[in-house]
Amino acid sequence: MGSVAESVLRRRPRSLRRRGSSLRGDRGGVIVEFAASVPFLMLALALVWQVLLLGITAMYASHGAAEAARQAAVTPDDMALVDEETRKRVRPPWNGEDVMNVEIVERDGARYARVALAMPIFLPGVSGPWDVTGEARVVTEVEPREEVSP
Repeated sequence: MGSVAESVLRRRPRSLRRRGSSLRGDRGGVIVEFAASVPFLMLALALVWQVLLLGITAMYASHGAAEAARQAAVTPDDMALVDEETRKRVRPPWNGEDVMNVEIVERDGARYARVALAMPIFLPGVSGPWDVTGEARVVTEVEPREEVSP
């Protein structure tokens, strides 16, 4: 009686039996295909990361604009306080002086708080040429004082 391996090979059809010489040409093919696909996987990962950074930046711009509008409604004449409170709402490095711009604009008879954040490229803190802007309407609780010129 033969060994177990021989009996298994005898039961398999000839088309499924392996011949050592026919498979040697395919050895290492999986490694080559994997190595060829790695750059595409890295590019896809980088794109997903950049979209995530865009979403976080847009979220911080929106939160900052809401905080700026709230503070501008309470203290309409103190832009330094509006800026300070807005920067407290946004996390570093998005709240840096060179990254974040806070302003109150008037449009169509209403006041709006606008926060512009520099869009990071691959790393937070490395700013690109684009800005992400968030706006919120200022609901006036205290009327701003009129500037009196001397």
